[in-house]
Amino acid sequence: MIASDDTHHSHHIVKGDSDESIGLLRTSIIYGANASGKSNLIKAMKFARDFIVDGDENKKNINLNNFKLDKTCYTKPSRFEFEFRNQDKQYAYGFLVDKHEIHEEWLFEIGINTEIPIYERAGKKYNFDNFNHEFFSNLSEDTKNSIRYEAENTRKSLLFLTSSSKERDIKDFKSLEPIYEWFNDVLTIIFPKSTPILPISSQSFQGSLSKFLESLDLGIKKITTNEIDLDEYNEIPSALKDEIKKNFPYREAEENIKNEIYIPGLKCVISKAKDETDKFMVLNLSPVRLDKENNEVPFEILEESDGTQRLIDLFPMLTHLARGNAVYIIDEIERSLHSLLIKKLFDYFLNKTENTTSNSQLIATTHEVYLLDIKDIFRKDEIWFVEKDKHGQSVLYSLANTDVENLDLATGYLNGRFGAIPFIKNLKSLGWREEK
Repeated sequence: MIASDDTHHSHHIVKGDSDESIGLLRTSIIYGANASGKSNLIKAMKFARDFIVDGDENKKNINLNNFKLDKTCYTKPSRFEFEFRNQDKQYAYGFLVDKHEIHEEWLFEIGINTEIPIYERAGKKYNFDNFNHEFFSNLSEDTKNSIRYEAENTRKSLLFLTSSSKERDIKDFKSLEPIYEWFNDVLTIIFPKSTPILPISSQSFQGSLSKFLESLDLGIKKITTNEIDLDEYNEIPSALKDEIKKNFPYREAEENIKNEIYIPGLKCVISKAKDETDKFMVLNLSPVRLDKENNEVPFEILEESDGTQRLIDLFPMLTHLARGNAVYIIDEIERSLHSLLIKKLFDYFLNKTENTTSNSQLIATTHEVYLLDIKDIFRKDEIWFVEKDKHGQSVLYSLANTDVENLDLATGYLNGRFGAIPFIKNLKSLGWREEK
C-alpha cells in the first residue's frame, strides 16, 4: 500500500534512503460486505505466495480458480503481481499463469521515476536484458550461460524464481535469493482459522506475552508453562499419542535446536524428557490468575475464551513486526476480539515507541467500524473498501484524497456513503410462513 501526500500520522510511512524510494504505509485496513471479495483478495495473494515459495507438483494441474461469472475467463490465464521493498530497493515481480503453464514472468526494479528490467519470460523465451542489471554484475560468461540454460530448461509449470532459488544451484548466482526469501520469510498471510506456531519454551516470549496480556485487563497476571507426562495428558487421544511416539524423532536435531513437535490446536509442544528416558513430555502455556485471597491459580489454555486464545495466537506477529522486515496480511483480524482490543493491537503496532521506526507492514480485512477513525488511529489512505460491480467483479478503493475530515466515518459507512456494505432486502417480503 503506497502512501499519498497526506501529512497526518507521518510516522505511519516507511521511507527509504534513496531519491527513488516510494513511501509505503505501515498499515491498511480493508472493509467490505460479506461476499464482496475481501477474503478472495487474500486467498489470491496466498495462492501466489505459495506458488512462488513451493512451486507446483510436477505433472499435475496448477490449483488455480478462475472467475466464474465471466465465461471468457475460463480459458484466460490469471495475472499476479507484487510490488515490494527489499534491502532498500523496490521491485515488481509477477507472472501470468493458467492451470497448465506459466505464460509470462517478470522482475523489475522500480522507483518513483524508474522501471528497470531484470528479467522477463514469455513462454520458453527469456530476456535478461543482456545482464545489464547489477543483479548480474561480476558474473562470468560461464555463469551467464548457466543462467540461460537453467532458464530455458525450467519446466513450463514452474516459475524461474522458484526454480533458481529452491530447486537448482547456479554457481556464483545468488542474486535472486533475497527476492525469493521475501516471499518465504517476510510475507505471512493469516486466515481466521490459522494456527501460528508459538515459541512456548522461550522465557523471553513468556515474559513479553505476560506483560502484553496483563496490559489488556484480561485478569491474567502472567503466563507460565507446565510440563506433563504425555501418557497422563488426556487432551490428546491415545491413538495420536502412539503415532507421536512411533514417528519421533521427526528430523535430525541440529546443534542447539530442540527436536520437538508443536500441536497448534492445543498450543502445546511435545518433546523427549530431559532425563533422556523414553518418556515424552507435553509443555503447554498456562495463564495464571489471582483468586480473592491473592493466591496464584493456574489455568489450562483451553479454559480461556476464544478471544484470549486469539490474542495469544496473534502476539508472535506483533513481536515479529516490531523486529522489522515483516509483512503480515490478516483476514478478519477482529475475529473473537472486542472492539477496544482491536484498537489496542493497532495502537501497539503503530504507536509503541520502539515500533514507530519499524519497516514492517500490517494489512487486514475487517468489519469493525470502530476502527474508522482518521483522527486517532489511521490516515485516510490506510482505509480501503471493496465491493462488487454489476458484473460481480470486486473493486478496491481507498479514502485517499477525499474530503472526509469532518465526517463521522462509522455512521457514513453504515449509511452506505462509501459503498462496500450489504443491501439487505426486507425479510418480511420473502413470502415464507409457518404452516399450521
